[in-house]
Amino acid sequence: VKRDPEAFDSTALSDSMMMGSASARDRRLAMALAVLIALPAVAAFVPTGSLFTRTSVSGKQLGLRSRARLAAPLRASRTSGAARLQCNDGREAVKHADHQYLEERGACGVGFVASKKNEASHDILHKSIVALGCMEHRGACGGDFDSGDGSGVMTMVPWELFEDITKGEGHKNSGVGMIFLPQDEAKAKRARDTVEELAAEEGFEVLGWRKVPVDESVLGPMAKDAVPVIEQVVLKSKSGLEGDELEKGLYTIKRCFLSSLAEHGLDWVQDNVYICSLSSRTIIYKGMVRSEILAQFYKDLVNPEYKTRFAIYHRRFSTNTVPRWPIAQPFRIIGHNGEINTLLGNINWMQAREAVMDQTIAFPEGADLTHLDPLSDTRLSDSAN
Repeated sequence: VKRDPEAFDSTALSDSMMMGSASARDRRLAMALAVLIALPAVAAFVPTGSLFTRTSVSGKQLGLRSRARLAAPLRASRTSGAARLQCNDGREAVKHADHQYLEERGACGVGFVASKKNEASHDILHKSIVALGCMEHRGACGGDFDSGDGSGVMTMVPWELFEDITKGEGHKNSGVGMIFLPQDEAKAKRARDTVEELAAEEGFEVLGWRKVPVDESVLGPMAKDAVPVIEQVVLKSKSGLEGDELEKGLYTIKRCFLSSLAEHGLDWVQDNVYICSLSSRTIIYKGMVRSEILAQFYKDLVNPEYKTRFAIYHRRFSTNTVPRWPIAQPFRIIGHNGEINTLLGNINWMQAREAVMDQTIAFPEGADLTHLDPLSDTRLSDSAN
């Protein structure tokens, strides 16, 4: 059958219309994407205060003060670039440091409180505990609603709590270890022996052990089933080490602990053994608990004798590891904001580099580094490694 070239071609027209429709959709999509990409740049040039300058109700333009009276007895203003909330009579509704509350970026469950005058007080610790309680939404809890992914605080060592052990001799040559021990007393004794043997090898004497006062009744069932025996040990340098050299000596004990545990037939994961901190400067109170439970569990944290110049607090959200008492944050040196879901890759990269890394700067001169724990462990999280 011959086809007349002048005849109406409905198929071609249909194809043309479809192509035109697709082209229009592409243009609309491109324009929408361009607008989305441009919005942040445009917003950066809009003064924050202009967002509050006026509004309207039923078509009537109202000033900021009028709008504030309609909504709440507060108003927003900017003074010298600082955003503030003020009452209608001019008083500040909240006293706080200047900050751009419309421009700030949130941290995932970590923060700190410090004395600007470098003065130790219990008030600093109290403020950090209150702030930690406001971080509850940053973590997760178990099905019992009380066992959390973990929370904790890092502070300076409250030497007032250890006067019964130091006996007024001073503490410039001493450090304190916060240690999780197994529930089984026989295993706990082996863990204590491990600490004392390592201390003796590194030139430290054990001044004494202190049982940390806790209230296990506030724990959720899951946390309570796994709760370790929590004790503190005070170590003193026999050679009079102080400052950074003292810290290096204590760090050596800490870095040899897990390998020495294995020699005593213990495993830090299975037996719940862990040195949370061992330092002459800082100490860590942490646990598999919700933020609001931490200070209820650790009685030291509400003791007025506990004084510090700073406090780092942390609420953990477990991203790539099962929650456990040892890996609640903060860790020995850091309070890490979030974890990375590339755990295996990171461990592999670190293990590949470990053999060529020079670690001697972190230890006392001449220290025996043949029994160090590996830098990374597949059972630890990114932060813990």
